[in-house]
Amino acid sequence: MNLRLSIILPTFNEKNNVCLLIAGIKNVLSNFEYEVIMVDDNSPDGTYKKIAEEFEKDGYVRAILRKNERGLGTAILHGINNSRYPIIVGMDADFNHPPELIPQLLKEIENNDLIVASRFVKGGGMEEKRRYYPTLIFNNFLKHILGFPTMDNMSGFYAVKREKLLQLPLEKIYKGYGEYHLRLVYSAKKKGFRIKEVPVVYKKRKYGKSKSNLPKMFFLYLSEALKLKLFYAKFLQDSGFKA
Repeated sequence: MNLRLSIILPTFNEKNNVCLLIAGIKNVLSNFEYEVIMVDDNSPDGTYKKIAEEFEKDGYVRAILRKNERGLGTAILHGINNSRYPIIVGMDADFNHPPELIPQLLKEIENNDLIVASRFVKGGGMEEKRRYYPTLIFNNFLKHILGFPTMDNMSGFYAVKREKLLQLPLEKIYKGYGEYHLRLVYSAKKKGFRIKEVPVVYKKRKYGKSKSNLPKMFFLYLSEALKLKLFYAKFLQDSGFKA
């Protein structure tokens, strides 16, 4: 397989983090053909302007500004629709997801369809311990009770073959906030994708504040997981796909 990849970075007020992240990506992917597509939702801190000025001249970074739409899921979809390479890598721009792991994702994608960077397999973890254990318990519930395919169903750090990804109802998957990843892995399982997890240790963000509200996220993710488990056929039909 020709391992050319498109890295999708959705951003909102991540000017300082994303500069360091793109520099880190450049360091670890010097032997790969790749592009970084940053989709910024008109950040007040000037994220788009900063990246456009510092990196677009290098040719491997494209900064896209969305002025009339916001949302993590749709930003990722916008990046996917504007990407060109056969491997899609999704990751956050806040340095939770270490760029050093990308080569490992690419190594494993050769014999699989979807590779998920997992905090909850051997070798994985989180520097922020107060969030680790509640998230671990919830993911055990998702896997062992609801039948989700991975130990980390909320990762957001993954590599997937474009040809496989396009077999899924992307408009329905990539919307809302981080719950999109639940829809992604569950749909991939239902489609019969070869899915593998590799360990990752989430780092603490370097700059700025997290936009996550844990109690709100828990109920949102639980609701979405139950809907997928109980009404997946309807989810497909609403997406224009056959159940």
